[in-house]
Amino acid sequence: MAAIFGLFMMLFWLLISVAVVVAIIAFFGYNKLRAHAEAVREAMSNIGVTSKKQASLINQLIDVVKGYQDSEKFVMLKISDDVNAAAQAAMVYQQSNVVLSAASGLAQRFPELKSNQQYARLIDSIQGCESQLEAARQKYNAAVKAYNVRRSSVPAVFYASTLGFKPAPYLEFTGGDEASDIGTVHGFASDDGERLNMLLGQAGSSMVRLGGKALEGSRALAGSAHERIRHLAHDVAGADAATDAPVVAEPEGQHVAPAATCAHCGHATGASDVFCAGCGQALRAV
Repeated sequence: MAAIFGLFMMLFWLLISVAVVVAIIAFFGYNKLRAHAEAVREAMSNIGVTSKKQASLINQLIDVVKGYQDSEKFVMLKISDDVNAAAQAAMVYQQSNVVLSAASGLAQRFPELKSNQQYARLIDSIQGCESQLEAARQKYNAAVKAYNVRRSSVPAVFYASTLGFKPAPYLEFTGGDEASDIGTVHGFASDDGERLNMLLGQAGSSMVRLGGKALEGSRALAGSAHERIRHLAHDVAGADAATDAPVVAEPEGQHVAPAATCAHCGHATGASDVFCAGCGQALRAV
């Protein structure tokens, strides 16, 4: 019984040890993934700041040139101040190219616009923002690459999705007039902390239930083994009692007379019979 109980306790503690090792690996892996995810979000935030600055400069340039010609066309190209530039960096990039092209053509037709100092300053600032945006995009894509490689490597690939770490999208500007919009990354890796707490709570509850079931199972098996041992001991004791039972000896001076038969016909006779009931012959002298 003690051996069975010890075996189950050993298996229980083995499972606990494996769970602890897995938890340690996941803990350090989570921290590394979290660091890479924060680097991606920081790079995306820098793109948002640069894009928002570029959108403001574009709107200022539109205000300068709209008084010359095609004012309605330029007004339609303005970007709302409430736009989430971080989520729409590609749109800002594309809008910048369109406005710069239109403003450059308009400046060729109106020399006074070309000589306008505010116009020249805005053109230089927008072009500088484009260079900053390209550098921020490259930095962002480098952070995305490092994060995605870490996320898809072993052992992170087994628990990254469970902890809420989603693949990060790349940002690519495909040409002067086209750009691939990566969409919003506002929710990127934002629920990993909550999901980790939930998983840790579920793991703790599961371990408590597992420990309780293991103890209940060991107690049940120990009780069953104890009952079998008790029955076996009872059967052995009964067999020993039957083997050691004393043999009752026949009292001295007493013996059972053998059955008698008639010497003439073989008929069975009693001890008190004088004549044979079968043939009528005398059994002994009268």
